[in-house]
Amino acid sequence: MGARVMEVGSAMPVNINPIFPLSYNLADGKKKYVLFCGAGVSKDAGIPTGWEILLETVRHIRTLEEGENKKYTDKEMETYYEENFEDSTYSEIIESLFPSTEAQRAFLEKIFENKAPGKAHKLIAEWVKAELIRFIITTNFDSSIEHSLDDAGLRGKYSVITNGAQVLTSKPWHLVDNCRIYKVHGTIEQGQIRNTKKDLEKLDDDLEKDFLDIIERHGVIVLGYAGNKEDKAVMDCFNRRRFKGYTLYWTVYGNQDNDNVKELVERQDGCLIPIQSASDVLEDVLNMVEIARRGTEQTSEAVAQVRFKNLITSSSDVEIRQTIDEERRKLKKYFETILDEVDETNYESLWDGYLKLFNYSLNFLSLAEQIIKYQNKYWERILPLFEEIHFLNKNQSQHGKEGLVNYYFFTLLEIVGGILLENKAFKLLRSLLEIKRLNYTKDGMEPILDWDTHANFIEVKKDKEGNERGNTWIVPHMHYLCQLIESQEIPFEYDLRERIIDVDLLYFVYSVIHPMDQYFPYWIPQSSVYLRGYSSKLFKGIKYDETFGTTVANELFNISYEELVEKLGDAKEMFNTNVIGIFHTPWVGNPFKDF
Repeated sequence: MGARVMEVGSAMPVNINPIFPLSYNLADGKKKYVLFCGAGVSKDAGIPTGWEILLETVRHIRTLEEGENKKYTDKEMETYYEENFEDSTYSEIIESLFPSTEAQRAFLEKIFENKAPGKAHKLIAEWVKAELIRFIITTNFDSSIEHSLDDAGLRGKYSVITNGAQVLTSKPWHLVDNCRIYKVHGTIEQGQIRNTKKDLEKLDDDLEKDFLDIIERHGVIVLGYAGNKEDKAVMDCFNRRRFKGYTLYWTVYGNQDNDNVKELVERQDGCLIPIQSASDVLEDVLNMVEIARRGTEQTSEAVAQVRFKNLITSSSDVEIRQTIDEERRKLKKYFETILDEVDETNYESLWDGYLKLFNYSLNFLSLAEQIIKYQNKYWERILPLFEEIHFLNKNQSQHGKEGLVNYYFFTLLEIVGGILLENKAFKLLRSLLEIKRLNYTKDGMEPILDWDTHANFIEVKKDKEGNERGNTWIVPHMHYLCQLIESQEIPFEYDLRERIIDVDLLYFVYSVIHPMDQYFPYWIPQSSVYLRGYSSKLFKGIKYDETFGTTVANELFNISYEELVEKLGDAKEMFNTNVIGIFHTPWVGNPFKDF
């Protein structure tokens, strides 16, 4: 779910995720597309770019010349390079420091040592194994792609071309069966790297011919490559590409804004795809191809389910943990972006921001469900998200952006609770409700159910819309959440609205058993207004199915079944005397009437 369309040309309707048609084109195994990789693919693994290696080389020279082991900043080294080496090729610079080829290789290998292939490199190998591509063209000169292919059991099933001489001694590109890698800027394995301005102005004639032939006869997926004008030889080839039979997909990371790339993609009826990381888009496409080959409808929800089910059931412990942490980080980062974008004086802007958050977080919620279903030992890595999200309300306010934080936290608490309830994961639900944090406005710790969920913009939305429709009465926080769940594509195969209503009532019962330290020490069960009847199926089950009731009592509340039945009687009385009066409506029945 990392990619969304940014239409540039006319080839792609604006409401279509471009990865959908791309995955269908890849799924037939005819290898109609080539993958072009830039530094962004290796950057994820902490591998230095060509420019960083050049600066490191010049740093060694400066240290030797000045006779002191001083630490220079990259900015200082850039200035030093421009003043002393701008007209020198990379080969001239490295040869001045290391005259022999072996010495040069040893220097480069030291820079690259202990740099294992990253997730993106491993996924590229999976693309090759799945027969999605046969050509990988890259400006990177590290060997991470090759190492990943070897690790994936493909040693001996690919070839590497780094210069024109190798093109002439290899079989023509159209006769390649499995996989060939074109490293147009050279490779560390031979100690030959094209990196300076002069190096990048022109490729070897024969290498350039193969490069241009391949990108003209195939669609191209550009990943991790900014397309800077300094890389003249490569960009000249892209600009000379005339054949439009297959689409040019150019991924753009973050806020990259390159007018030359936009103009190029538009001229070729291509498509820009904003992404969060190289590994995200590689993994999304791989999962969508699997769905396409099954003949199943492609949706973002289906892709997320395939991706996370595959992760949980077949990946290593380290990879699962890293993925959970990364998904948590991405959700928090996206939230911070939304907070920067919204106009906190405009309730409609805040609501639009909330909708974006809601839809973006379905990916994480799908992961949480797979964890709960198959590998609940990783649940502890999900839990920190709740405090990380609520901590974004730095001013402890209910207005503007702080209100948006509160309402999204409320949404997260209700939906995750509903997922836990559906899966009868009562021990995990208990661990959620046992979360506490230091209360900064008074002494002691405050439990998670006591964290602020009020949002002024939701109240404003209710008042504005209430005036338009004649003041129809609603409980806005729960009403808008239930309405959203019923109107959006939710990646769950059960009635999430019903589960939320029941878990909201369970939160109330939990607070009756464990009262909070506040003026009104109970969670207010807003969902009670939206029961389809006056009784809850959940609480009927507790009452009339002693085995089920005992499980709930022991695993969620850590008490006996008999104690739970008694406490539900207390909840009934508490609901009648305290909660119903809060809503000021005759529509609220007592969900605990059987006790």
